Amino acid sequence: MSRLLPDIRWCGLTRILVLSDQLWAEHWPAGLRSRRVVVQVAWPGPQDQPLSAALQAGLSQLPATRWQRIEVYLADRHVHLLLLPAMAQSLQVFSWSGEEQLAYARAVLMQTYGETARIWPFRLQDIRQPQDCLLAAIPALQSTELHELLKGSAVQWSVQPYASALWARTRLPESGSVLMAESQMLRLIQLEQGRILHVSSLAVDLSDLASITAWLMRERTLLSVQASACYWLIEPGCSAMAMTGGHVKQALSAHFPLQNLYATHAVTTLWQEVMHVA
Repeated sequence: MSRLLPDIRWCGLTRILVLSDQLWAEHWPAGLRSRRVVVQVAWPGPQDQPLSAALQAGLSQLPATRWQRIEVYLADRHVHLLLLPAMAQSLQVFSWSGEEQLAYARAVLMQTYGETARIWPFRLQDIRQPQDCLLAAIPALQSTELHELLKGSAVQWSVQPYASALWARTRLPESGSVLMAESQMLRLIQLEQGRILHVSSLAVDLSDLASITAWLMRERTLLSVQASACYWLIEPGCSAMAMTGGHVKQALSAHFPLQNLYATHAVTTLWQEVMHVA
């Protein structure tokens, strides 16, 4: 479908990418003859300006005052993603409540990142306890103003890490290493029989193939999964990341094959403007 013509399911939808130093927003007005509107807003980061202020500046440039749905996706560098270990068998109790689970997650988060993590908002993977699960902490969301802004601006709204959104749109393999890229960042998850066993990130220029190859081989060696399949996960139609994956695949060809894995549908259509969430 032409980028100038909206998919009907997008009508009234606003997507916002929160990048390292800016925000990009795309809005599809509710009308078959309408064209999408794209705006850009500079953002110095959560240390200098609340995310809610940058979002407000972006939304104010769009041709509406209230939206059907707003989807906010945060780049990897704004997200701390770790694998929360299941509680030791001796500590597990049958009355494992939601409050106990959150308290345990907060304790692990603070042990990993220090006292500053005490006020970080976080979310847990929705799986049955007790077992390891993903924990995503997003310091930029700690302002209550953000909740009030989105609640007052849209009928429906969501905020989530870009990586999580891409995984949710993908039929992930039962086992293997899944590698996904954002500009200047790589994320690796290791799967075994449908469960995530390991998650790690690397801040790197995607043209630095030597560093990428060394890091990926080291991660797989430490996990003793050298024989498992390896996948490059991208959005369908994102030619820039497909090309980057081709370069990585060529660099790894002497060590192991890298297979392309495509999400079932795109998270965003802002590829031409930002290449990907940077």
